[in-house]
Amino acid sequence: MTYFTLQNLKTSTAKKLNGHPSLITAKPPTFADKQGFREWCADEDTKHFFYTLVEGTTPGKRVGGTNEPFRLYGVAADYDGDLPTTYGSDLVELIKKKAPGGWAPTWVSKTFSGKARAIWEFEEPLMVDNAELAKKLVKLIFAETKAIKLLPGFDDCSYNLNQYWELGTSWMKVSGQTVPKIKTETVFFEAATKAAGPKGGVRIPMDTLAEEVEKRFPNRWKGTFDLGARGPLFWIDDGIDRIGAVVQEGGMWCHSTRAGKSFVGWEEILGAKFVKEFKEKRIQDAVEDTYFDGKRYWVKDGTDNWATLQKEDLSMHMRLAGFSHNARKKGDPASEIDELLCFIQSHRRVKGAAPFLFNFDEVAVYRGQEYVNTVKHKRAMEPADHVDEAKCKNLLDWWSTWLDGGTSYFFGWLKHFYEGARSGNLKPGQSLILAGGADQGKSLFSCFILPKIFGGGADAGDYLMGGESFNGELLESAVWQIDDNVSAADFRTHKRFSEMLKKVTATPAIPYRVMYMNPVMVERRGRVVITTNTDADSLAVLPNLDGTILDKLMILKLKEDYLPWFRKLKNLDEIGKVIEEELPWFLAWLLDYRPPEEVTKGASPRYGVHPYHHKELMIEAEDLTPEMRDLELLEHWWAANGSKAWEGTTSSLLADLSLHDELRGLVSGLNPRGFGRTLSKLASKSPSIHKRVRDGKSIYEIDFGTQ
Repeated sequence: MTYFTLQNLKTSTAKKLNGHPSLITAKPPTFADKQGFREWCADEDTKHFFYTLVEGTTPGKRVGGTNEPFRLYGVAADYDGDLPTTYGSDLVELIKKKAPGGWAPTWVSKTFSGKARAIWEFEEPLMVDNAELAKKLVKLIFAETKAIKLLPGFDDCSYNLNQYWELGTSWMKVSGQTVPKIKTETVFFEAATKAAGPKGGVRIPMDTLAEEVEKRFPNRWKGTFDLGARGPLFWIDDGIDRIGAVVQEGGMWCHSTRAGKSFVGWEEILGAKFVKEFKEKRIQDAVEDTYFDGKRYWVKDGTDNWATLQKEDLSMHMRLAGFSHNARKKGDPASEIDELLCFIQSHRRVKGAAPFLFNFDEVAVYRGQEYVNTVKHKRAMEPADHVDEAKCKNLLDWWSTWLDGGTSYFFGWLKHFYEGARSGNLKPGQSLILAGGADQGKSLFSCFILPKIFGGGADAGDYLMGGESFNGELLESAVWQIDDNVSAADFRTHKRFSEMLKKVTATPAIPYRVMYMNPVMVERRGRVVITTNTDADSLAVLPNLDGTILDKLMILKLKEDYLPWFRKLKNLDEIGKVIEEELPWFLAWLLDYRPPEEVTKGASPRYGVHPYHHKELMIEAEDLTPEMRDLELLEHWWAANGSKAWEGTTSSLLADLSLHDELRGLVSGLNPRGFGRTLSKLASKSPSIHKRVRDGKSIYEIDFGTQ
């Protein structure tokens, strides 16, 4: 027999009991009153046995709350009245005498207060995953067993399937047998006829259902196929032909646990295609572009845009479309609109709505949850139908010659981006950094051409710098643009920018935040593109180029003397016209392009191509780091200190630096912890600084005379 136990009434962890409760000898301590007993039961330090015969939907978790009842292995009835006889064999005989035939309890036990509790164990468990059915079923079981009058003081909490019972003592067999399944099946079927159950999205005539059942499962159903008729689980091909289900309007109530749940709808039995054939055309049209997320309805506005409506607003739209708000028939208060709303809530339920770029499903599935995909319509630009380099001469010549090294890496990066977006299977890719002189086409490429190819772009500077938390426009855009006008004002902001850039490049999951809606985790699909001039102030926009971010960056530099083709044109309209004409032809060329092996062979499957780092930009970026500024500070201090070798801790070094008037202002903002990290980084880069660990402390040796 199956029981599940808790150690105390505070815990949420339930365990399947090995053995039987009657074999457990554990007893509660002695208490002065029942209040003390209750407090002990609810104490998280208590280690005892509190049992149930109910298994929850989630095994190993206490039944209750979100973990609803799933299987019922028996029931227990608690009695608070004085016993009509002494607890013992006389009580057992009394219960046997009063219990209906075949319905005598399996056991009786003594409760803490000296009263009685009767337990009925079932030969086979019953499915109770439907709350309406479970409620009727338990009431019928107690009616059949005459449990209410079996002993004085029947406690109504016995109806509660979330109830856990203290182990009790002195377990005695009454019948000593499980309740035969023929009896529990009979009660189940009676409850099923009283429980309406899910109606499904469409009412299908019984004669049509009977015809389809016979067509798909010939000779498996015996007798009339009609409401309330009992028969086998005919759709399960396991060779078992015994009564285990009852016909209901929307599907089959199932007594047998072979079905896996208490109710199986016609869509699951006969297939979604069959059921859809019976949906009325006007219902199909009414719900075609409507979803429900538990709070609001998402409705397409006639274009590719989605809007939210409350129930009252959607009902008004349905009335205007000709659907009735009046009851369908006498005794049935539901209207056509009620049926539509229930259909939407039941069959078009989503977790929410969010942008899933280059996922072409109207409902996107992410991490097991369904969402209305608000950007399903967005597509990458289509290429020309064949390759003709002459028709994209300006663009191809431009991108083939504008870079100071790394051209094949650039094309490989763009090809990986475009192929994934076009196919609907976009993989992650490196963030792109383009550095070059003014008016060489960096912004034209990142802010006009890339958004044109990939269906949109947005400025990500404020978001990545930490100045903006809402990111709705960004996540609806494949291209995140950053230019050198958003350089961080301080070290902390720049550090956050570097960390955010690394995170959004490497981690696809990101919270989608828009006003008046709860955040939704989505898969970011796109690329970050940073454009900058090559002067020191502009290059300050570059992230910290430490070892953990380099594989996530494509760092390219434009030729200093490069003169782009568009400089020869008169205005922006002419430039735009050339791009419009040539871009599809360039994309056809790009699909046909095969990067050299050095670009792709052995590359990370995540990014598709190896990263490229322009050496000169790497050096310039390194010179702009806080570590290099601190290195210059140390070189100045070392010279002012007599160019002598120095040894000590971070704190002693800060103290020495502060002794110099000209350095005191520079070091006033430094602290041992942060400066210690800087020294540690410098020790890995500079031959003049060495780190040792002595007596559990980090000791630094500084001697620029050894360079």
